Amino acid sequence: MPSIADAFAQTHATGLPVLFADTCSLVDVIRAPIRPSKLRGCVAGATELLQLLTVPPFRCVLVAASFVRGEWQTHAPHTTDDLKKHLTGLDEWATEFHDSCALLGLGPSFGRPTYGGVGLADGLHNLSKQLLDSAIHLDAHNDTNMKAFDRAINCIPPSRKGGEVKDCTIIEECLEVCRQLRAGGFARKLVFCTSNTDDYCESGSDLLPGLAVDFSLVGLGFTTNLPWAVHEIKT
Repeated sequence: MPSIADAFAQTHATGLPVLFADTCSLVDVIRAPIRPSKLRGCVAGATELLQLLTVPPFRCVLVAASFVRGEWQTHAPHTTDDLKKHLTGLDEWATEFHDSCALLGLGPSFGRPTYGGVGLADGLHNLSKQLLDSAIHLDAHNDTNMKAFDRAINCIPPSRKGGEVKDCTIIEECLEVCRQLRAGGFARKLVFCTSNTDDYCESGSDLLPGLAVDFSLVGLGFTTNLPWAVHEIKT
C-alpha cells in the first residue's frame, strides 16, 4: 500500500476529484436491499461510482484508509450471508402468500418469485469488492496513528466514548492526505463518505462541530451515503 506521501503524489497528479470512503459506505452496497428506506439508491450510486473510477475518461479517484480493507474483509462476508438469509425469508413469505391465495381461490397475475436464486447477494458483494479494489489504499503512518490515539483516549469525535481507534485513524489519514493536497495547490473537490451518523453527526447529516472545523480547514466535504457522495464528486 502507498504511504500517505505517495498517495498525495498519485492523487495530485491525476487532477481529479477525490472521494474518501470508509468501510461502512462500501459494505452498505451489500446490505442495501435489507435497509431500503435508509440505503435507497445506494446500489445505483455504487454502480455509477465504479464507472467514474474505471471507465475512461476517469472522473475521480477513490482513497481508502489503512483499516478499510481489513474491516471490509471482516464484515462483507457476514453481511452477504445476512442478505442471503433475508432473501430466503422473502421466498418463504412469497410461498405462504401464494399458498394462501390458492386456498382462497384467488389467482395472482404473477408467478412465485425466487429472490434467493438470482445471485443478488453475490453480485452486490462483487460490486462492493470492485469498489474496494479500485481504491488507493493508504499505508499506516506513525504520525496519524498518534493523532488517532489522542482522539480515542480523549473522546474526540468520531470517538465519543473513547476506544474508537479505527474510525479515528481513518479520519486522521484522510485529513492528512487533504492537508498535503491543499498545500500542493490542489483545487478539485475532496469528499468523505460514511453512513456512520451516530459517531460523526450531531443530528441528521450535520457533522459534529469539532469534525466540521477539521473538515473545513482542509476543504473536505462530508456525505452520508454513496449517491450523495457521487453527486458531490460530479458537480
